[in-house]
Amino acid sequence: MLCVGGSLAGATPVAADDATPTPTQELVERYAPVLVVRVQPEPCGEGEPYSPMAVDGLFGREGVVLRGPDGVTIDAPDEADLAAAEGGDWYLDIPGNALKPGCGYERLYRSMVEDGQAPLTTYARVTTDAERPGVLVVQYWLFSLYNDWNDRHEGDWEMIQLLFEADDVAGALATSPTTVAFAQHEGAELSDWEGGPLQVSRGSHPVVFVAEGSHASYFSAEQWFGKSAQSGFGCDNTLGPARRIEPQVTLRDEAAPPAGLGGEGHWGEQRPSFNNGPTGPSTKTQWTAPVRWVEDEGRRGAVALPAEGSKVTDLFCTATTAASKVLFRLLDRPWVVGSIGLGISALVVVLIRRTRWFPASVRPVAQRRHLGQILTSTVSLLRRRPRQFARIGSLMLGAGVVATALQSLVVDTTEAGDLADVVGRSSPSSGILGVLLGLVVVIPATGLVSVAAIDALMTSEADTPVRLRDSLRIGRRHLRVLQVQVIVGAMIGLSVLTVVLVPVGLWLAARWAVSMPVAAADGTSPLRRSAQLTRGALPRSLSMVLINVTAISTLPALTGVLLLLATDASFRLVNLVASLVGVFTVPASAIAVALLHVDLLERERGASGPGSPGDGAPGVVDEGAVVG
Repeated sequence: MLCVGGSLAGATPVAADDATPTPTQELVERYAPVLVVRVQPEPCGEGEPYSPMAVDGLFGREGVVLRGPDGVTIDAPDEADLAAAEGGDWYLDIPGNALKPGCGYERLYRSMVEDGQAPLTTYARVTTDAERPGVLVVQYWLFSLYNDWNDRHEGDWEMIQLLFEADDVAGALATSPTTVAFAQHEGAELSDWEGGPLQVSRGSHPVVFVAEGSHASYFSAEQWFGKSAQSGFGCDNTLGPARRIEPQVTLRDEAAPPAGLGGEGHWGEQRPSFNNGPTGPSTKTQWTAPVRWVEDEGRRGAVALPAEGSKVTDLFCTATTAASKVLFRLLDRPWVVGSIGLGISALVVVLIRRTRWFPASVRPVAQRRHLGQILTSTVSLLRRRPRQFARIGSLMLGAGVVATALQSLVVDTTEAGDLADVVGRSSPSSGILGVLLGLVVVIPATGLVSVAAIDALMTSEADTPVRLRDSLRIGRRHLRVLQVQVIVGAMIGLSVLTVVLVPVGLWLAARWAVSMPVAAADGTSPLRRSAQLTRGALPRSLSMVLINVTAISTLPALTGVLLLLATDASFRLVNLVASLVGVFTVPASAIAVALLHVDLLERERGASGPGSPGDGAPGVVDEGAVVG
């Protein structure tokens, strides 16, 4: 454990300006890192609340407990207590619940800062690797009170190191580093001192972009992708706005004897798996074999996510964060999460069993269907005419390319990129502009594809498929569909954004579920007519809306995420595959809504006998009621 022994024994601040520094002190001060940390505008809000601190702030503090084997506890331990503790069964327990932190750790840290007990500190160490002579290593270790990422644990040790082709400190002072290694989760990213991604401040200070929550070290401001232990599983964020900090350097005396927890104790409470308090630096490979660690664990480059974002990467980042939070709750209160999971599973089973799925009948179109039959009939039609619907849906692929190009243009032309400002890649206004540009392209394309798909559905009983240009011509005539899309999307979107009005948004979504096929039929007042048809069938209508949202928004992105995890495919290829899935999901959504519209018309007219629900027999419906 890095404390008074094995790591911080004999640690002293670098000599003050009015004293003559030793060569070692001069070396570690010359290359001390400059940290770029995300700004936290509001206490206990978004951003990074923790800066690297001196571990002394934990010693003798009320509420901190040193826990050992056989239930041994020492309240408010001091340096001597830690020095006497030997073995890996000791834990330094900081006040709080690592799995459910709330704002407790942040308040504790702020109190340490206000008391002057947690000054900004990096612990420097100059060492060599017995297996790799001729290389001098300068390490900088940084301690944070709490790690709040896809893993949550008390105490967090991070580090960077510089490699010099030199036999001693004097040789290192006479040259420059050759390689810099930034620790990232269980691995490291490497850069040459010159010509690599490393940014240097004032000629010799490496600039470290600290990821929010995980405190992993990066060479630039981006959002980063990881799918392994080495790179972390999830998304690291070093984007601005950010602030620059320069911790004071505390130099460890390598001549000090090892002691204190045997270097194996934990700097945080005992928790399962990766939420356990971490052991100190002296237990790490880079402590005993720093050059070999670079050779074995280092990699050239980290994977930056597309600056303009994508549905695939956005889903991956969101899903990993959400899944980790569920896991935290499961570990903290397993009976609560287990009960909720069982309840959701039971509800899904009941919903599946309450509908009928077969027969899946498209011919005739005009018949009553259960919700399950609407879905299976949609799939059946797509399987019968995949080429036709692929041609119809290909318009979405083209619209996606145009929208991405516009968004990329906005991001590229508004990129700050100036390290002195450290304000991030783009401002909120440019980000909103990029989204709006995408919607300007995607919404009309979705309307055209939807009307074309409905037209193809209504002519599915003919032997000759309708040509794409004929369907699109029909789509252009039905501009009311686009108007309805904008109105419905805006009203529901605004209600959802307010959170409080989510129930209102769901109610509106159910009422207006078939407004688009009503508009395509040239019906008057599509919203009012949809509300009439869905009266008494709101659960079915809302279910269809949720299924369609999942099909259009989530299924393509989920396919891309699975491809990301299973292969080493590039982001461009993954996004292309996701877009190809979307080529079919948009027409499928329109077909399903049209079949629901037909079903509601049949039910409104009180069809019976041959038109009873799900028997596959035709009812009586004007085809013009779906598409004129």
